[in-house]
Amino acid sequence: MQCYRYWIIALFPCFAVKLQSQPLRDVNFSYLYDQGLEFNLVFTVHGTAGQHQLYFEFSSSSPARSTNEYSVRWELRNSIGDKDGRELSEPAWITNTAEKKTGRLQLDDANPGQLLVAKVILSASRKAWYFYKTISQDNAFSLFQNNVPVTNTFIRINEPVTANGFDQNKPLVVSLYKTDFPAAAPPFATSQARVSPVITPDSTFTIMPGQPVRFSGLGLYLLQQDTASTAGLAFRVEDDYPKLGKIETLAGPMIYVCEKKEMDKLRAAKGDKLLFDKTILSITGSTERAKIFMRNYFRRVEQANQLFSSYKEGWKTDRGMMYIIFGPPEEVYRLGDREVWEYKNTNYKGRFIFTKSSTLFDPDNYVLIRDRKFTDAWYAMVDLWRKARF
Repeated sequence: MQCYRYWIIALFPCFAVKLQSQPLRDVNFSYLYDQGLEFNLVFTVHGTAGQHQLYFEFSSSSPARSTNEYSVRWELRNSIGDKDGRELSEPAWITNTAEKKTGRLQLDDANPGQLLVAKVILSASRKAWYFYKTISQDNAFSLFQNNVPVTNTFIRINEPVTANGFDQNKPLVVSLYKTDFPAAAPPFATSQARVSPVITPDSTFTIMPGQPVRFSGLGLYLLQQDTASTAGLAFRVEDDYPKLGKIETLAGPMIYVCEKKEMDKLRAAKGDKLLFDKTILSITGSTERAKIFMRNYFRRVEQANQLFSSYKEGWKTDRGMMYIIFGPPEEVYRLGDREVWEYKNTNYKGRFIFTKSSTLFDPDNYVLIRDRKFTDAWYAMVDLWRKARF
């Protein structure tokens, strides 16, 4: 969804920095992908060009912590190399309790290209965590639900939403794509499963901005007022998601750890749980290992869906694939249009680099730089998964 969202769900043990001014290019952002759940920060920017508004939610997910133990400061910076920026005023609070804080802040004086930075500070230790997004020069479209922006790139089927940020007097063309987008290719692949720059929608219809609507079909949606432009709002409508529970949907993510004949059996199982379980048992070798594998592997799949959902399911993306197989990286650096993942654990020591490859359907799409040198590491990790060592 082109609303520049961030889901930050993380435990921050040693990766936070001591409270001081710091360039964003030097920050280890590994906590973005850590699922320890000490606090949650979600924020979006929406509205028309020159009249953007910040919406955020900050909550504690640990019974030992209150939101009152943290402060969230907002500032504007000109680049990732700046050590500090112009601090913004206090937001207008919607909710302000020990469990959850939500608020809004007008960004009328923000310039396109500037960085909106959130600095979360734990008062007791004076540690800080940074999150940021780039202010768009265009309208920041967003779906709203119950009068607040939707912060995911997906919604549930038949959920009532409204489309905001568009010209309220012009109808929206809604395009539905039921395309089954391919899963990411392994990191050593010589070719990638790219999506055609032009895909034909399976159906189209019109709605009015700001009017409640329910989307009843599964797939990728694109909302535009000018179908000849590159401006629009894309999001997925899902059912069994982000946590997969149906036998029919469990087969897909297994592609990363299965041989072709095993995948054929899993797909053929459809809703047959006995056949599905039999195939998983043949992969892991024992009932106990099968239980461990299913629990841990599909926990990673759920996290990948939550973190990396794009025009396709999160587990199908390059970052989603690497997250599932290699786990959360120990170090993450964001350098312009690159995101660098560093692993320094007993299972793998190495680096993966992703480059931004924006599309109409996902301006924040990242593509892995593949190399044959990753072949051995990939198969070693897959072997550990098949032996339920995670």
